[in-house]
Amino acid sequence: MNVYELHKANPDIFKQFSIKDILFLHYHCPQKEKILQLLSPYNQFTFSINGRRIFHQGNHRYTVNKDSGFLLRRTAFLQEMDDTIKGWELMAFYLKDEFLKKIFNEFRPYLQLNNLPEPTNEMVIPMDIDERTRNCYLSIIPYFDQQDALPEKILMIKLKELLYNVFINPKNSNILSYVNNLANSYEAPIWEVMEANYMYNLKLSEYAQLMNRSLSSFKREFEEFYDTTPGKWLLEKRLERAKRFIGTSKKTISEIAFENGFNNLSHFSRVFKEKYGNVPTYFR
Repeated sequence: MNVYELHKANPDIFKQFSIKDILFLHYHCPQKEKILQLLSPYNQFTFSINGRRIFHQGNHRYTVNKDSGFLLRRTAFLQEMDDTIKGWELMAFYLKDEFLKKIFNEFRPYLQLNNLPEPTNEMVIPMDIDERTRNCYLSIIPYFDQQDALPEKILMIKLKELLYNVFINPKNSNILSYVNNLANSYEAPIWEVMEANYMYNLKLSEYAQLMNRSLSSFKREFEEFYDTTPGKWLLEKRLERAKRFIGTSKKTISEIAFENGFNNLSHFSRVFKEKYGNVPTYFR
């Protein structure tokens, strides 16, 4: 599920402002299912106001509580809730690479860019929320209930102030390193995105979108790097990961199938048997 398109298409549920491709959101998460697979096609800055959610991206698990946040790179992920989670109020901002580059270069003279850590390969980068940052995003909330039209310049000033405070916080050096790398025309290598997202049931066009490439460019680069087709590689990787989960996890076969890109349990059992000679329950 493309979470950007879901949010933008439902303004009654997800209070929002939109400036071209930039989306400002404030809402209470309406999630009913225990776990959702979501796709975020743009960089997403998320700030948790109340409640919490659990996120899974690849082999990493993140819990977002009150007054915490994260930068979600273009990626797919699982969003989980359980009986102990009563709700989640948040603000989120979807930003394209080009916008982030522009804002970063505007702030560059005022940022401490020496001795930054190496850019992380993780798709979710936790964010430290200090008092100034928290005051910035909380000050935007009243505008969502304003009935009159709001000048776009006001929104852009508030967003720039928020990003500036995130960037200058020394505890957010991993975020600053990522955006700095982005501003220096870094293009994520195909292997980095695929290794982080192969376990999600995405269309090839969605994998291409995560890499900022056309579908034809994605297929060509993929086959040059992996010397096989995306379909064959994805099936192999998902089956290998599912087999590891079966041997080491207490999750049901159905849950393991879903978390490794198989939405159809009978299809999963069939292709698993074709590769390993027995159905998944045999290995358990």
